[in-house]
Amino acid sequence: MAKIRAYKLAEELGIDRNEFVEQASQVGIELKWGEGESILNLVQKIIDQEGIGVLLAKGTLAMARELGRDEGEAAQVKGLEMPMHEGRAFHGLAVSYATGPRGACHLKGDYYNIDLGNMIMEYMILPSDRLVSEGKGEPAAKFQSFKDLFDALTLCKFAPLQVPQLCDMLNALTGWEFSAEDLLAAGDRSVTIKRAISNKFGLTREHDTVPKIAMDALEEGTTAGVQPDLKTMLKEYYQYRGWDWETGKPGKEKLIELGLNHIAEDFYS
Repeated sequence: MAKIRAYKLAEELGIDRNEFVEQASQVGIELKWGEGESILNLVQKIIDQEGIGVLLAKGTLAMARELGRDEGEAAQVKGLEMPMHEGRAFHGLAVSYATGPRGACHLKGDYYNIDLGNMIMEYMILPSDRLVSEGKGEPAAKFQSFKDLFDALTLCKFAPLQVPQLCDMLNALTGWEFSAEDLLAAGDRSVTIKRAISNKFGLTREHDTVPKIAMDALEEGTTAGVQPDLKTMLKEYYQYRGWDWETGKPGKEKLIELGLNHIAEDFYS
């Protein structure tokens, strides 16, 4: 019950419930299975800005910096803590985390669902060996764009809706004539706009990464000795997106192709 109360508090006050367990480990607080009261106490300290809660409230990346720790030890991407889904177990998920506009968010591309057997035939997003990196960058980008549409359409990311259904629903409501290609282009446009905004705030290609703690090969388990080839996947991803490899910004031609001429003029005038 204590854990449920802690989650309820976190949800009500806008605290990422993934965060405080990771943050606690950063400062040497070990939360063991069943210790619900300890979790509840930590959440309350964050809310009250009391004691260790002042540091925990800063987030894992800020904590690592303040404590003088290697940022590769902080399980986060772009400041957002890692969820339970593992990029080493599903390589397409690793590149999704690295490039997600929010950082390590499984809702910006839950690619593990693809390699567990789901597919989107219209975009040739097909299941493959989950521990293979080559060839994952482009479908991961397409899947990211597809899932971004669910936010725009106020749909649950886990709703099993297929491309024809989304097109039919959208066209019935609006009177438009969106095709499968139009739908994907809308998703690409959405992701690219978010990328351009992030670029304005200082984001570069160097931020498209996953920390060592979530990338280095494990010694045991089904993924033992296997590490995602993030560079290969990023190159494939960037090529599909039309992003500049050196700067991490959307290229001028791609921006114009997506109808984002105003951003192209801003970036390349």
